Amino acid sequence: MDKYEYILIGGGVIGCSIAYRLAKAGYSVALFDSGAAGKASMAAGGMLGAQNEFECENPLMEIALESRDLFPDLRDELFEESGVDIELRKAGLLKVAASEEDRDALDHQYHFLLEKDPTVSWLEPEEIPKTEPQLTGRTAGAIYLEKDNQVKAPLLALALLRSAANAGVHVYEHTAVQKLLIKNGQVLGVQTKSGDVYANRVINAAGAWSSSLLSDTGFSLPVIPVKGECVSVKLTEKAPVKTVFAVDGCYIVPKRNNEMLIGATSTPNTFDPSVTAGGIRSLLNRAARLLPVLDTGMIERTWSGVRPQAADHLPVIGAHPFIDGLYICTGHYRNGILLSPATGLLMEKYLSGCSRTAARLAPFSPARFLPQKEAAPV
Repeated sequence: MDKYEYILIGGGVIGCSIAYRLAKAGYSVALFDSGAAGKASMAAGGMLGAQNEFECENPLMEIALESRDLFPDLRDELFEESGVDIELRKAGLLKVAASEEDRDALDHQYHFLLEKDPTVSWLEPEEIPKTEPQLTGRTAGAIYLEKDNQVKAPLLALALLRSAANAGVHVYEHTAVQKLLIKNGQVLGVQTKSGDVYANRVINAAGAWSSSLLSDTGFSLPVIPVKGECVSVKLTEKAPVKTVFAVDGCYIVPKRNNEMLIGATSTPNTFDPSVTAGGIRSLLNRAARLLPVLDTGMIERTWSGVRPQAADHLPVIGAHPFIDGLYICTGHYRNGILLSPATGLLMEKYLSGCSRTAARLAPFSPARFLPQKEAAPV
């Protein structure tokens, strides 16, 4: 295998987005995935909840909003590059307080968001069925976020993968990176079952598996796997069009052909892919309280996915603290789909030496997890 300028480890939407942007910028890029590239991202609901996710000031919010607003142009770009339609649906999102206990938290979030965007609106229980007729009015209120739309996650993953390959990225699927090649504090490449592959720079974008790849680098990355179980229900009656997200974390994402994607449970520290009866029962019970018509639908499929969650719930983006040429991009948790466009663009600028981009990404630096004396500048 040839020597590359960049090696990407991880073929999810984050890895593929970075690889695509680097290749478009003229760099030689190889992407490695231990399985089928994009598989890890296919379990996602596809929500673009840039406002839904935030209840107070957060260094990620500005980037999340920018990333959400990139999707219309990205849809057109990826369709031209790959021929894949990512099914961007512009119906907005309803964040619902299913009980009175949830209303105060939702009211607080509403006023926080309203200060930043006057299009955010509050709905009293009796107003909710007027906005989305299939939803029950037996709630404690809702916020309508008209700009928080959605895409179909498997199609986004496929479109980014194909676009990256068409831009010149060499994609090595079913080729796990077994070890990082490091000498004298400098990354040289990666070791795979097919042999060693060399690069000037290596980017660890392996999601929930990122931490294990750093075990020999002297840096412990506090990113854990969080399993989420999901279920799909096909309706024969009229289906809602807006995404519904309950304060308790249950969501319903309408797709084409009356398919309702319902998620997600949250089980930390496991890679076990099994789907439990209790997990699916909990999701269906919570979802049907908001959308009673679900009881008439047919269960089409169940599945699970693993999301990477950092200790402080922020992404980890930037240079390895000790190894030159090694970079980390992980910890996007349940916002990988949302953040994938901005992450690709920002990483390309950051790696090309843009000081403004480096400043924007500083809050997400891996070095924030170092003990204070190690993190202090020399």
